Amino acid sequence: MIALLLASCYDRTGRSDKLVAQVFDKKLYESEVLSIIPTDSKPEDSILIRNAYIDRWARESVMMHEAEKNIPPDLAIDRLVQDYAASLVMHQYEKTVVESLLDTLIDNQELEAYYEENKSQYLLESTIVRCHFIKVPRVVPKRAIEKIENLWRSNQRKEKDFAALVELCNLYATTFYLSDSIWYKLDLISGEMPKGAVNESVIRSNDVFQLENNDYYYFLKVLEIKDRKEIAPLTYIREQAAKVILHKRKIDLLAKLNEDLYQRASARNDIKIFAR
Repeated sequence: MIALLLASCYDRTGRSDKLVAQVFDKKLYESEVLSIIPTDSKPEDSILIRNAYIDRWARESVMMHEAEKNIPPDLAIDRLVQDYAASLVMHQYEKTVVESLLDTLIDNQELEAYYEENKSQYLLESTIVRCHFIKVPRVVPKRAIEKIENLWRSNQRKEKDFAALVELCNLYATTFYLSDSIWYKLDLISGEMPKGAVNESVIRSNDVFQLENNDYYYFLKVLEIKDRKEIAPLTYIREQAAKVILHKRKIDLLAKLNEDLYQRASARNDIKIFAR
């Protein structure tokens, strides 16, 4: 007993281990505190980390002491620990299986089939728009603004004109959206423009805007609108739909694995049920 007591006062390197805190019968030693402090910490940071850890340990120890005093007599701690350990092992095994066997590729045909079957579940919570939008600071050179305006006003959708517009936006714009297929919340677009300049009623009466104030030039062309409570387009919920498809694949994969393992164990007579 004396040897054990002496050993408890030394850390793994054989150095004396100082007792730094005690709550009821629980003790905290210097070696445990030092183990959580990064080796490259500045002295003042080390002190803050040390004191915070000791304070947290003391508070948690007080709570644990009270919890241990009030454990219901019928609480099967060992069974709870076993169940928790089993769930951790099962979770890790399933995670490994999913990472190694789950097919994560989803083609357009599968996405479209899922969408057609489930699109009524995807009602919009706010108005969304397909649009082109450019926001350029007024400090940009006038020649650059003139080039952007000319390309913006042109009805020609030549590839070289579009590429030139994108290049100018990359150089000068603070924000720009030029995809024909991506949907955005109207609130996102209106938040980029002068307050009150764009709302649902405005974009229904005028789908092309070119505004300016003391800070920015604004260019907006609305291509399509979807109202709140309408069915969301597939391109808007594509990522969400893909997650649902993958989750279903994961459930099916684990169910098949479970059944295969059960049938294999049964065939080998590894399952013995003695009473029903």
